Amino acid sequence: MACRSVQPGRHYGCPVPGSMGNHAKAAAARPAGSGGAKSMRAGWKPFIIAISTVCLCLLSGCWDRKEMDELALVMASGVDLAEDGQIEVTLQIAIPTGIPGTLQSGGKEKKPVEVISAKGEAGFEIIGKLQQQLSRRLFFGHRAVFVVGETYARNSIDQTLDVLIRLPDSRHNCYILTTQGTTAKEVLTSPYHMEFIPAIGMKNIQSGDFSVGVKIDEFMADLSIEGKMPVTGAISLIRSGNENTFQIDQAAIYRDTMLVGYLSGAELKAYKMIMDGAHNLMVTVKVESQHAKTKGTVSAEILKGGSRVRTFWRNGMPQIEVFYHATARITNNDSTLDLSKSNNLLRAESELSDEVQNAIERMIDKLQHEFKADALGFGTLFHQQHPQVWKQLKSQWNDRYPEARVDVKARIRIERMGRTEAPGPLESEEVR
Repeated sequence: MACRSVQPGRHYGCPVPGSMGNHAKAAAARPAGSGGAKSMRAGWKPFIIAISTVCLCLLSGCWDRKEMDELALVMASGVDLAEDGQIEVTLQIAIPTGIPGTLQSGGKEKKPVEVISAKGEAGFEIIGKLQQQLSRRLFFGHRAVFVVGETYARNSIDQTLDVLIRLPDSRHNCYILTTQGTTAKEVLTSPYHMEFIPAIGMKNIQSGDFSVGVKIDEFMADLSIEGKMPVTGAISLIRSGNENTFQIDQAAIYRDTMLVGYLSGAELKAYKMIMDGAHNLMVTVKVESQHAKTKGTVSAEILKGGSRVRTFWRNGMPQIEVFYHATARITNNDSTLDLSKSNNLLRAESELSDEVQNAIERMIDKLQHEFKADALGFGTLFHQQHPQVWKQLKSQWNDRYPEARVDVKARIRIERMGRTEAPGPLESEEVR
């Protein structure tokens, strides 16, 4: 067959004489592994396809999605010891159609929460009984607070903690509260008119500066730490008009998993001062005897505070030094003292320091000798500061803690005195 010439010296369709030898040489010069590399790449394809298939199967989809109208949103739960010895669990469940903004125009107003209860011997058995009362599946993922009844807490809350850990959708970052003088059921059935859902009111109070806010995971962490006993906020009922409502103004002290008592008033303030500095707390002291026009008192607000705790092992005995320092501003001067004068200012600072020091001493004495519960974590500090001593001390700490000598010092410095240093209702000649 004739070869068609396209360009001089180039032929297509027939080999140029000698060209076969050149192609053979090129083929001989080609790396031997190039064909193997293609085969290797081809061999990876089934593996990549298999991995991709497995990954697609693991991706989350909509097969297990639950719509909001299929869930009973638990906003708060509580546990009590019933009179017959059974455990009683109470749930506060949000009703979406009862919350403002979800009502249809002209619709009938509904209450924002529903409260249900059930009794039983074990936690999951009771949850099953509660589920039988509802057309929607219980969902604990939005729970804001968990309330423990006082009677139940004094008998140990071990079983409840086990349920909290095992419950799949249980939130460990919700607040835990202990009732004082009432039950968890009574607390959860009480209204709170500042919020449409009472549990949200409890949560907001707990997150403020004036209460002891402890979450479930923090409570459990304190139980697992050597040399520290857990504490929760304490909730009680007060009369408001024709009905009861709640307040959170105390701290519940535990020895391991058993409630042993409460701190309130000045003792609670002292606890917060040591644990978190306690800014915004008010302290009132008497600086002189009552005057015809004054009560002889000065009030101050803690602006910024902090504590320093040092531990010692002396003569086979644990010793602890606590120093609290803070700055304050005068909020009320109901005395004849002119605080613009340095001697009067120093006098007020001294009285405030003594008052705070005495409150801290009373609080520590109560923890040591009445509750026998190391709620301040002195044992943990011994562990950190004297690890070798702690090896022998930790097994005896619950017995040695009440014997420990604790020295307390407090120093309050007044930085601000408000708009006026002199007492308002007095004549100039009455001011000292």
